[in-house]
Amino acid sequence: MGNQQVTVLYFLNRFPLPSETFVIDQICGLLDRGIDIEIISLIKGDYKNLHEKVIEYGLDKKTTYLSEDTNRKFISRATSLGLSLFNPRIFKYLNWSKYGSVSKNLLLPLLEKKKQKSEFDFIIAHFGTAGVTAMKMIDAGSIKGKLLPVFHGADISKKKNLEAYKLEYRELFKKSFALFPISELWKRKLITLGAEKSKIMVNRMGIDSSRFSFFEHDINEDKTFRIVTVGRMVEKKGIDDAIEAMSRLKQKTSKNFVYEIVGGGPLFENMKQKVKKLQLSNIVKFHGVQTQKGVKKLLSKADIFLLPSKTAADGDMEGIPVSLMESMSSGIVTVSTFHSGIPELIVHEKEGFLVPERSPEDIAEQLFKIINNQYDLSSIRKNALEKVQGEFNQKQTYEQLNAFLVANKSQSSPSIQNFL
Repeated sequence: MGNQQVTVLYFLNRFPLPSETFVIDQICGLLDRGIDIEIISLIKGDYKNLHEKVIEYGLDKKTTYLSEDTNRKFISRATSLGLSLFNPRIFKYLNWSKYGSVSKNLLLPLLEKKKQKSEFDFIIAHFGTAGVTAMKMIDAGSIKGKLLPVFHGADISKKKNLEAYKLEYRELFKKSFALFPISELWKRKLITLGAEKSKIMVNRMGIDSSRFSFFEHDINEDKTFRIVTVGRMVEKKGIDDAIEAMSRLKQKTSKNFVYEIVGGGPLFENMKQKVKKLQLSNIVKFHGVQTQKGVKKLLSKADIFLLPSKTAADGDMEGIPVSLMESMSSGIVTVSTFHSGIPELIVHEKEGFLVPERSPEDIAEQLFKIINNQYDLSSIRKNALEKVQGEFNQKQTYEQLNAFLVANKSQSSPSIQNFL
């Protein structure tokens, strides 16, 4: 059976997004292996900060958008439907009592109007919430294929998601062909929520470490020590804790250091005000959203990559941040927290450093020790590279997924054991 015979529909909430390069990379990885792919996105993503692979692989041409306007989704969908609402084939999907939210939000009628084809071997839905929507569209008969939801973090940790989708998740677990959490932690969470263990396969979001130039960022007495964070400014990233830590570190050391933050998000202005309040404007630098090239340039000068992730007040949690893997592949010492699946990537004082969540004092103390050469950082860098090249090797994770798709194309129940 040739790989080219396997057809996959990617069903996504929003595409493309600079904060979800793992989705873009996975799609391209399967395309490289001969899988035939189409994409449906509920909302058009960010084309201002476009990942180079979107154009290189023609992903924009493979994508059908059900909403072009992010801020006025319903109006955008209604406008797109236009007179086609009177087409009997489409009009029947306006039955709200029968099809629920996918009809009420005009998703089902739009899908029926815009889709290029309806039958696929598999439907991969990134995030459980997208999986629920895809499930409803499969139930309505608008698309067909074996459903494979991928669970990342917020979809099964955020309180409002767990409350809003409690019953639908149980249905999703039953109707999905298989379930793909990205960490062992989320595998255990799925089982706790009622999913069958025999249907679960951990498929990690790895990276292609060959794309990153590994070199030792040696620490010396004369230069300015550079600490970098790349991440969206939301509570779970812990950037507020990192800024607090810089204030404490400033009091602990006379050495010169700067803290550079890359990314945007809802807390961007709050973080700028925090820096001003703590009188850290000469130390903390905001770079906003950057292209992949811009991020690489900043990381090439970094001594430490800091990501003090934490559980947000609404329960939102990380998966295993790809940004940590990228810094580890570049020879940058990583400092993060004992949070979510991060300890699956980093063992404290072996591949990097972990501190408790919500502890600026522990972050500052850990940074102080690193700046003062209290560790064999050369060994830690090498261990970090080996960890990413092993368990978090993008090539291996794509081979695992590709092999699963090929082997299960004609199966009525998942064969998972051979791919663990």
